[in-house]
Amino acid sequence: MSATLFSIVIDNVQLDLKGNISTSIKQCSAYADDILLTTRTMYALEDTFRKLTEISTQVGLTINEHKTKHLRCIKKQHKMVGIDITQTHLEQVKSFKYLGSIVNGNNSIEEEIKERISLGNKAFYAN
Repeated sequence: MSATLFSIVIDNVQLDLKGNISTSIKQCSAYADDILLTTRTMYALEDTFRKLTEISTQVGLTINEHKTKHLRCIKKQHKMVGIDITQTHLEQVKSFKYLGSIVNGNNSIEEEIKERISLGNKAFYAN
């Protein structure tokens, strides 16, 4: 029953958030308790994250700071810097796993392919 209640609550959070973000500047995707915010600017990220935090708090949900990361997608080299929004520190990462797939800032699939080959080899040797 708790999973069903959580799904109802998180759907309402996402609907409230989507009312605020449905442009090409910012978007929201969610699967179960994983929420992915995609923005084109740092200001849009900060604004959207604040709204997500506010809406979530209103329904009794909290954001897990240890699992919350941000990834900057840019072609040039850049300094890795965490950001702080609404008393939450967002660690910057070069890549992360979302719904089983590796996402990175340079839009490369090499890391994903290496991991799948590695997992395939482990399964082969386990048999």
